[in-house]
Amino acid sequence: MNRNQLHDQNLKFVLQQIFNNHPTSRIEISHQLHLNKSTVSSLYNTLMAEGYLTELGLGEASTAGGRKPTLVEINQNYGYTLTFDLGYRHLHALATRLDGHVWQYDRIETKDQSIHEMVTRIQRYIADTQAADTSSNGLLGICFSIHGIVMNNKVVTSPFIKMDGVDLEQVFTDAYQVPVVLENEANLSAVYERDFNGARNLNSAVTISIHRGIGAGVILHRDLFRGEHGDAGEIGRTVASLQFDDAGNARPIHAEDICSEDAIIQQVEEHKQLRDLDRDDIVRLYKDGDPETARILKTFVTGIAGLIYNTMRTLDPDAFFINSPLIEELPGILDDIRIAYRKLSENDDRGIELTNNARLATVLGGCSLITHRVLNLNGYELNFDRPKAKDTEI
Repeated sequence: MNRNQLHDQNLKFVLQQIFNNHPTSRIEISHQLHLNKSTVSSLYNTLMAEGYLTELGLGEASTAGGRKPTLVEINQNYGYTLTFDLGYRHLHALATRLDGHVWQYDRIETKDQSIHEMVTRIQRYIADTQAADTSSNGLLGICFSIHGIVMNNKVVTSPFIKMDGVDLEQVFTDAYQVPVVLENEANLSAVYERDFNGARNLNSAVTISIHRGIGAGVILHRDLFRGEHGDAGEIGRTVASLQFDDAGNARPIHAEDICSEDAIIQQVEEHKQLRDLDRDDIVRLYKDGDPETARILKTFVTGIAGLIYNTMRTLDPDAFFINSPLIEELPGILDDIRIAYRKLSENDDRGIELTNNARLATVLGGCSLITHRVLNLNGYELNFDRPKAKDTEI
């Protein structure tokens, strides 16, 4: 490594230390990175001149005495990033400051809208945030959460929203001249667990996302694993059984045909001869003791436990997380899934936990991804604070 490369690497290490340990000081950075004080001061001054840092005043002197250190943290007023989750029914929009703190969150009705209408709505939202923003550098980057397969920053498949040839990266890069990142929504849920929500001490973890379909975000050796073609984690498409017609032709029944939220709603509608049910209706029927709903959710429990078991045998992660608004509404189902899994696995005791704050998990994962990109810290671990209630009730 030549001198310039070493300087750039040390600059990133210092920025990472300040991001992960706010507030901190130059002397503390020097101790943590085992760099001499003059080197840290030079790197610190570079970051300060570029506007990334803000000083908070003097901290406490060490027990050995001496000068009080100047405390520093990431400059919240440097700029902001945006993440959009392109859901089938809603567009989730999250604006976060450079240090990851939530500035604004909105859920916008988009059911039955085309991708062109959604793009127009997103552009209007960006215009509104730009008008309200008072930061030094404004919009720094945009992340899109896609309910489909993403490869090389392009949407490969989008089963719930027809993309109609729209290249989101090109459209928004051309319009705003900032980095634009696309990622699968289950992958972003996994990134959220790693960087926000307690999985940062796990070497490997799998997050199973249960919405209209089923997907898995896979963290292996602290890195997001996408596979060679972006298909890793598409566990909802695994074959649960085969259905044969009279001619002996086999039709595969996929896991998400049985265990996704849409599949549950469809089954309840068929058995009760109802229409236009949603998640709230399923929750109400289950809590009211409806036997058909209880039976369908029992099948759901068995199916999800089977998916977790098969994934455990394939990837052997440290823990599993489930991102499911339905289970968040009916937390007792999580205990049923754990019991069913332990029966399949002969009492394997690895953790199966529910993702906290499922409403924001995907967009917060996007916040992490785009913040890494903006700070040029891809491959460097950044630890974000979990949003407090006042951050999310906007």
